Amino acid sequence: MILKYITLASAFNFLLLAIVLLFKKAPNKKANNIMGALFLVIALYSYLVSFRFKSLIEGNYTALTHYIPIDGILLLLMAPCLYLYILTILNKPVNFSDWKMLFHLTPTIPFIIFIIYFFSLPLSLRIDWFVRDFTVGTWENNLLNVVLYTQIPIYLLVCYSVIKKQLKVSDKVTVNNVQLDISWLKTYLIMNISFILLSAPLCFYFANERANIIIGEIGMNIQFVYIFFKSAFQKNIFSTESISKLKNESVLKIDDQIADDYMLKLQSLMLSSKPYLKEDCNLQTISELTGISVHQLSNILNGRLKKSFTEFVNEYRINESKAILSSNLSEKITLEAVGFDCGFGSKSNFNKTFKKHTNLTPSEFRQQFKA
Repeated sequence: MILKYITLASAFNFLLLAIVLLFKKAPNKKANNIMGALFLVIALYSYLVSFRFKSLIEGNYTALTHYIPIDGILLLLMAPCLYLYILTILNKPVNFSDWKMLFHLTPTIPFIIFIIYFFSLPLSLRIDWFVRDFTVGTWENNLLNVVLYTQIPIYLLVCYSVIKKQLKVSDKVTVNNVQLDISWLKTYLIMNISFILLSAPLCFYFANERANIIIGEIGMNIQFVYIFFKSAFQKNIFSTESISKLKNESVLKIDDQIADDYMLKLQSLMLSSKPYLKEDCNLQTISELTGISVHQLSNILNGRLKKSFTEFVNEYRINESKAILSSNLSEKITLEAVGFDCGFGSKSNFNKTFKKHTNLTPSEFRQQFKA
């Protein structure tokens, strides 16, 4: 019972943290929204399993009359949320309108099918299933556990690989002139991977929902303790107002001759390799390709060109798109395809940026050139 109260307390705190991340302004709002959604899922999971545990322990079966066993679905949403958060915080493209995003939901299909089947049963059989599943286990729940212990480790290992690769370059990322420390994510992932590997044998050995709930609650509490103390002693783990901004005076000044060399190297890269054609082109990527630090690149772009990185890259993208739209191949390719080929993640962003630079939409530009 002590575990139940600890879990309820951590669930409440996860809920508060989720609300802060979802509603507070931040330089990387999309990343905060995704992490807020993750904490919201954790909080909901903790509340649900605590309620289920308490009802079954006390024999209060009537409380489970309208209970929906969605805890498995919530568990399956946590790993994709973490993966998408990591991609977003590293400035990788994440487009929620892309149908491919539905791929992340495919492991939930068996759970959804089971819930539909479950509610087709009479109430007495549903209560009987809850009791059997809690005490001795059921084959349905064991089958669903196989899905859980397959999906979660795969996501965690992919996340760890992405973070480890980034940490070889730097333990900090820069978004909108704000520096964010991501080194805590490596420890967070190692902790979760270790817990999954240790808990899997126990889960399949006991093979009942009592063990599943206890193991799940312990996992949630471990995460809460780590994030709580990490937030208390390292304030800039999330992209909120508390993190340190990179001000012009904090960036090391560059000698004029070195700055000239860096400008030539940067322009040469943009013309020869055309990294801007990739949607995920960002300051970190260009830093890796040129060997120029993120701080120095920011200094050059802001100080010499008076442009943000996005403005700098978009100029190359617009020039590339203008070349395509004014070529003989223009009529054979859609405007949307032109935008994607030039590095824009969406048609709307392409149209908006093109008009900003040319005072014409891509369609108007093509028609004007054709005329």
